Amino acid sequence: MKSILLPLFFGSFSLITSSQVQIRTLPLPGYEERIIEFIDELTIIDTHEHLLNPIKIQQNSSLDFMLLLHHYSSGDIESAGMSSKIFQMLLKDSLPPLEKWRILKPFWEGSFNTAYNRVALLTAQKLFGVNDINESTVSDLSDKIKKAYQTDWFNKVLIDKCKIEYLIQDDWDHNRTFENERFKYVDRFDNFISISSKQMINAIEKQENIKIETIDEFVQALEKAFNTAMKNGIVGVKTGLAYSRILHYENVNKERAQKVFEELMNSSGGKKLSFAEVKPFQDYMMHRVLDLARQHNLPLVIHTGLLAGNGNIIENTNPIHLVNLFKEYPDVNFILYHGSFPYGSELTTLAKNNRNVYIDMCWLYVISPSYSERYLHEWIETVPASKIMAFGGDYNNIENVYGHLLFAKQIISKVLIAKVKDGYLNESEAKNIARMILHDNAEKLYKLPSKL
Repeated sequence: MKSILLPLFFGSFSLITSSQVQIRTLPLPGYEERIIEFIDELTIIDTHEHLLNPIKIQQNSSLDFMLLLHHYSSGDIESAGMSSKIFQMLLKDSLPPLEKWRILKPFWEGSFNTAYNRVALLTAQKLFGVNDINESTVSDLSDKIKKAYQTDWFNKVLIDKCKIEYLIQDDWDHNRTFENERFKYVDRFDNFISISSKQMINAIEKQENIKIETIDEFVQALEKAFNTAMKNGIVGVKTGLAYSRILHYENVNKERAQKVFEELMNSSGGKKLSFAEVKPFQDYMMHRVLDLARQHNLPLVIHTGLLAGNGNIIENTNPIHLVNLFKEYPDVNFILYHGSFPYGSELTTLAKNNRNVYIDMCWLYVISPSYSERYLHEWIETVPASKIMAFGGDYNNIENVYGHLLFAKQIISKVLIAKVKDGYLNESEAKNIARMILHDNAEKLYKLPSKL
């Protein structure tokens, strides 16, 4: 079967970055097509998603062309000038598609170039046969989306189109959306760390149905929540605290943390302590989460690099801030998300020099295809291939997961073909790396059953 990636790929093959180092004998003719087809047929382990149940999508959106724009595209469209309020209205309002387009058009025309928006175009083309998103196509595209959702569309795309064997879902709200063996979950305990007021402690007390008056009782509440998550079969622990604070967590002693806890408990009303005041307690609690991850032999998955939305402090997300944790917890595996964009070189050094640091390229291809290509070249040259995971869609909807996967396959193919072309790898080695980074590494790291 001819790969869907072939026409997508060869138009830009001349732009491939070359390693310019020959170790292997140069390949036999046809290796490009063979590598592309091999990658296109691989079973995938998708390492990171926020997928909404399709029933919820039907209930909360008008199921039109805006479905393809409702996640990351929204950030670039808003960056181009559209207000968030108007964009959210377009997602849910019952206006005809053409009327929505007329409101959206000037902002789409200001941002159509970004990878977030290009993946929407590719998704429209490859899933719905619509070659552009404009005033002449949005009605037809919307009709096709509505018709698709009258079928078993979600599973068709997930299983038949994407060939996803397992998918790691971020259970950030502790409300599992999918209960089947294909979905595996990572859970967050950030609410036990990001404490800044007594009200937040009271909320945890209510959540866990446990009396909290001392720091020991607070840690017991964390342990209770963690044990519940273990019983529910989590495969990892996730933290997204880069959105709210710097990633440096000092190893604070209990006495210092207890002083902050007492200040929190003695604060009145809804008063919040400043970050500088509460940081020692937050740092202490991150180490307690790491204690539990170590005890249960679970990896810690960390958001590093780019933050979705506007107004965030990117310096906080540099993975260099985490070095002390890698050293203090040598038996905990740390998975650093999103290729740490824009800190790719820092990530290279950390993954190369720390046995317990892994690279995850989830979200990365739709942030910047060229960054993804550049650093995948570099990581293959510098980091053990067993420590790279190459795909996580990081989307709310399955349609854009598919479009993102097409991006990923194109880029992975380009990089590996370049390595074979130059003789850095032979064809067999390139295929082996593709299988490792798209399937085997995640299967091993998350301890997934080898077959569904």
